[in-house]
Amino acid sequence: MELIGSRFAFDVPAEWAPEAREADDEVGAASNEVLTGFTPNVLLREWQVRHFYRGVLALASQRSLRELAKQHTVLHVEAIPDENTPSNIGERRRLWAFSTREIPGTNGDLLSLLTIRDLLVTEETLAELTVTVPLTTWRRGDVHEAILNSLRPHRRNRLDALLRGGNRAPGTVMDTGEQTVIDEWATQRDHATREGLGLPETTTSVPGQDTPFPSNPFKPGFFEEVAELSEKAFKAFSDLALLGCLKKSARWSSAGRELVRAGLIDRKGIATAQGERLIRHLRDGRHMALLVDSAPQLLLTFWIHGQEALAAMSFVALGTRALAFCPAKRIPQLLLSLISFQPSWDMNFSYTLTRNEFLAKLLADIPPRTATSGDAAEFSEQRWVPVSLLGPDEEPKLAWVMTPHRGVAILKDHGYASEITLTSDPNESFWELLLETSTRLAEEQHP
Repeated sequence: MELIGSRFAFDVPAEWAPEAREADDEVGAASNEVLTGFTPNVLLREWQVRHFYRGVLALASQRSLRELAKQHTVLHVEAIPDENTPSNIGERRRLWAFSTREIPGTNGDLLSLLTIRDLLVTEETLAELTVTVPLTTWRRGDVHEAILNSLRPHRRNRLDALLRGGNRAPGTVMDTGEQTVIDEWATQRDHATREGLGLPETTTSVPGQDTPFPSNPFKPGFFEEVAELSEKAFKAFSDLALLGCLKKSARWSSAGRELVRAGLIDRKGIATAQGERLIRHLRDGRHMALLVDSAPQLLLTFWIHGQEALAAMSFVALGTRALAFCPAKRIPQLLLSLISFQPSWDMNFSYTLTRNEFLAKLLADIPPRTATSGDAAEFSEQRWVPVSLLGPDEEPKLAWVMTPHRGVAILKDHGYASEITLTSDPNESFWELLLETSTRLAEEQHP
């Protein structure tokens, strides 16, 4: 079914229903299915472009990126070739973002949503088409991407214009007076205007940047917070979980008193109901972990028991661990929310370096000799922070390095002790690899 705006049109499945919108420059539709408590929907917005120039799409994209980032985790930005645009632009933008929303009628439970937004411009009009769908039901190449791909300029014929009120331009005018921050390196590489994708006002941390993770990363709705313990108290409680009793010397120590205050043991050193709950996970659960090898090191560990997971965020600099419970099936979405992505333009490279070169880069910021040109050289000039997703055997199931401005590269050692391969493939979005790997690990963890 074709839906038509002022100057653009797009297609939705025949069973979707158009939605009435208050604004004249908006056209919307919703699915006939409710998926995990949410109805997938699409919204078209349009603006007049009175001052067209080559960088107008970059300006619109940068503005949209910063708008999304206020309430979303922006995962990726794409420049997609499109013949429907003026020849001096020749592409559209596609922005991918993750967010959460409270499910109505629940006790603060959150729904994970994926927002995909396309921006397309002609010499007269800017179109923004946004699809929102539950993250867990989205699949690459599904109907939602087909809706976005169908966005195109449209001029009504004379009869249609008479019946529907004329072939008028959108009532809202795009402000083109704002200065676009340009990514000079990417612009030169691609021979096309590339806006900077930095988010200077972001409030969440990015591995690879100087800002540390928040002291308590557990978000209400995602986690049921338990306590924040010192390392000594956590070690004493771990001994209780493994030995079945608290050492006499520890019972009256500062660690023991801390466990009493946290409600995990009573004054006799016996685990409370909440303490027993933790013990089941520590003793019987299998684990997975996220290791950020920064300075100081950060470690987020999950012990999964049945359908529930115990999460522990270790802060070496503070000497503490924050403990919380969460549903095991939510672990992939939790990782997306905790790892703050700094969007970057696609990079395409693969090169091998020795472990000594890798250590030299991490410790002294010496670029590898094998990264001599193009994307590889640009990536090697960035500061690297290694991150690993560890399985129950404590071996990395997905390893990567993050940078402040040029995204991530996947690390593989192929079983060789002396060499490591760094790869960045534009056909494999990192956030999808993370989601796929963490989902597989979480689903395997039911003892």
